[in-house]
Amino acid sequence: MSLSSQVFESFVPVYDTVPEGWDEARPFLVEQLKSISNATNIRQIGWYLDEELVSGKQFIPSQTTTLSGMNEQYRTIFRKVIDCSPLIAGVNPPIAHGITFDSNFTLIHLYVSGTNSVTLMARTITGNDVVMDATNINITSPAAFDRAFAIVEYILEL
Repeated sequence: MSLSSQVFESFVPVYDTVPEGWDEARPFLVEQLKSISNATNIRQIGWYLDEELVSGKQFIPSQTTTLSGMNEQYRTIFRKVIDCSPLIAGVNPPIAHGITFDSNFTLIHLYVSGTNSVTLMARTITGNDVVMDATNINITSPAAFDRAFAIVEYILEL
C-alpha cells in the first residue's frame, strides 16, 4: 500500500477555524497536535558533528519487513563528519573514519568539502575521487586545501 505524499509533509499546518463544540473540537485539536508533532520530528537535524548521530532523515522501509508482512519500518540515516585536513593535490593518505562498516552498513551520501584559505578557493569533491572502504576514506584531491571535511550519511540494517 502506497501512502500519499501528503503523509510525509514536513510543513506545520495552519488552521484558522476550530469546531465550536468541545465534542467536535477535541478530536480536531488532537489530530492537529499529532500533525504538528510529526512535522517537527521529521525535520532534518542541522548538527554536523564528528560523532555518529541521527540526521533526522528516514530511508525507505527495509525489504525484510515489507516481505514478512510486518509494518513498514523506515530506517534511520546516521551522519558523521570526519576532519580530513589538510589535503594535498593528488592522492592523499587514507583517513580512518571510525564507522562500523560491515554487512549491515549501506552508504547513502559521501562527499568532501575543502577550503583553501590562502588562494580563497573552495570546492566539493565527490564521485570516484572519494572512496570509502571498511576502515578508511581515500581522497584524490584536485587541489590543496588547508581545511577539509568528509560528510558520510549511512544506514545500519538491524
